[in-house]
Amino acid sequence: MSRIARLFLPTALILASLALSLPGQARAVTAQATPSAIDITMGYHGLPVKVAGDSAPGESVVVKVTSAPADIHLKYKGKAAGIFWMKLGTLIFKTLPGTYLVATSGPVEQVLSPSERTSHDIGYEALKTKAEIHAEHGDLPAGDWFTQFLEFKKKEQVYTLKEGAVQVNATGGYVATIDWPYQAQPGDYIVEVLTAKDGRVTGSANAKITVAMTGMVASIANLATNNRAVYGTLAIIIALAVGFAVGNIFKKGGGAH
Repeated sequence: MSRIARLFLPTALILASLALSLPGQARAVTAQATPSAIDITMGYHGLPVKVAGDSAPGESVVVKVTSAPADIHLKYKGKAAGIFWMKLGTLIFKTLPGTYLVATSGPVEQVLSPSERTSHDIGYEALKTKAEIHAEHGDLPAGDWFTQFLEFKKKEQVYTLKEGAVQVNATGGYVATIDWPYQAQPGDYIVEVLTAKDGRVTGSANAKITVAMTGMVASIANLATNNRAVYGTLAIIIALAVGFAVGNIFKKGGGAH
């Protein structure tokens, strides 16, 4: 070994040891979704999606899955002439995702500060601050429309917030299981993983989930979009066939008595 190498080797070893001992430096956050491609088939009814990756020890983790923001049209009801309840118009919700699935390693208020939650759209209150609501025709009627929108999305199971659903290992790394709703529309979804310490975001990583119709479901959807006449005829034939089959079942049941 040369004299220069003998001089620099101890210094290099010390620097390497210090780098490994620095908190948060040994492991950067990563994200992987499994499966990353979801096929909508005839028997499809949602499925569990695992999001896992690396994170530094001692950090909290937030997993957020969203679709791209889009205009969401919803009918609203009211009293016509002050007597009858009926649909009076359409509200348009802008800048909000159609699907919003969030899981955290602990209570949201403890994981992230209010400013960080707002900045990264974590939690329903953060979404409310950015929501734009308009009436399709005329002025926006009075009402807490975001709360009603939120309740509708929760019933569809496309808006969920599950605190404590992310498991974090003491030595680093995390895993979360997302119950993927069958109501989620085909398209691309962004998986964003945030790590946090003392209420502040320390790192982030992204992954993607693609949802697509396949097989018979894709063929039927294509007919409904591009050949409505054939689709309508096929729907009638299927309805008649199902009705005929059900009728035979009840006839056989009645004859057994």
